[in-house]
Amino acid sequence: MKRPTIRERILLHLNRFSMIDEKEIYNLPFDLTQDGIGSALGISRAHSSSELKKLRQNGKIKEKQVRVTGSNVRRKVYYLEPGGKLEAESIEKELENAGISVETVLDMRRCDPELMWEKLSESDRDALGLACVIRVPVYRDTLPPTNPGVIPSTHEGLVNMSEDVKKRYLGAVSPELVRKWNSSAADWWVDNVADRQERLYHLVKAGRSLEANRLLIRASESFIANCNEDLLEIIQNMDEPDRNPFAAWSLRGKIAVSCGDSDYARVCAKRLTELGSDEGKILEAEIKYVEGNFEDALSDANKIYSETKSARAAMLTGRSLFALERYDDAEKALAGTMKDFSQSGDISRLDEILMLRAGIAYNREDRDTCISLLSKALHSARNKERKNRISDIVKVVRSGRIEPVFD
Repeated sequence: MKRPTIRERILLHLNRFSMIDEKEIYNLPFDLTQDGIGSALGISRAHSSSELKKLRQNGKIKEKQVRVTGSNVRRKVYYLEPGGKLEAESIEKELENAGISVETVLDMRRCDPELMWEKLSESDRDALGLACVIRVPVYRDTLPPTNPGVIPSTHEGLVNMSEDVKKRYLGAVSPELVRKWNSSAADWWVDNVADRQERLYHLVKAGRSLEANRLLIRASESFIANCNEDLLEIIQNMDEPDRNPFAAWSLRGKIAVSCGDSDYARVCAKRLTELGSDEGKILEAEIKYVEGNFEDALSDANKIYSETKSARAAMLTGRSLFALERYDDAEKALAGTMKDFSQSGDISRLDEILMLRAGIAYNREDRDTCISLLSKALHSARNKERKNRISDIVKVVRSGRIEPVFD
């Protein structure tokens, strides 16, 4: 027997309350309301509303306004009409003959995952597995087709499965299958939404290390501009890079610093040093900044800049002076850095320098200069995420409602 549809599950659910006297208008169970039905079956309110409307129009159920237990207002509850009851009993008999418990059909959280996999075709399993590993809301029609009821969805067409349900089903299969579905999910993101972070997550989960490392490096500017805790967790679970390890560990270190994780940043600094790179030094200095040791960060940044003239060391000097509220010194250092880099043609961090100078102007209550510098930073920013962030800061400065964050 194929898995019952949402419509059939609603009939089965209401049949559990067939003993309730329809003449009763007080203290009716919440389970008979639209919200109660949706909650019991693990479907959205919109989905339950749509299905209940169809069942009522087909003469399978009827509705009535009553007082529900725990509520002071009258609410609609639903009962089976004779035709609906006959259909529910027929479905129950089919399930019984197939050796399937009605309770497991009604509540996905109580289903036996192994029993469910056993009843599904291989293509249905793969489609459901894909739905289980994808972490964010997606539209059902973008996933592979299945038999009705395999992948529950809302009235709007979004896949409707709780994290608990997903974990139960994934826990019932082999790690190899889970890796296979994550591999499919990684390719699904390319074909449908092109979300780099989600694709990176699935590549890592699928064990496609080489591709994950390539993606991280290729889209480095985008990842750096959109650092977050989830991204940090993803890169912490990545394997040791087989190719271009310097670039990989350098980028991981920058993400760790941006997320304020000094422990993982130290891991990256150590690996860079082991690889023979001097970048471990600037990363160690940035760690001091993250930990609030601005004086030592400033001292290290000045030393590194005198040796390398790197934009990264210059930025750390400016950021440290800014954090120490030495605004005159910070402005002088950043202005000098801009001049040096303009002459050399290195504009890799020009937008960051301009943003810090805008922060200095803001703290001096020079809003016009602040807006001017932010506009220049917006013009020189090299990716969409960075431009969006600067645009948001401009709006905040102009509104004057909250304090902007420039660093």
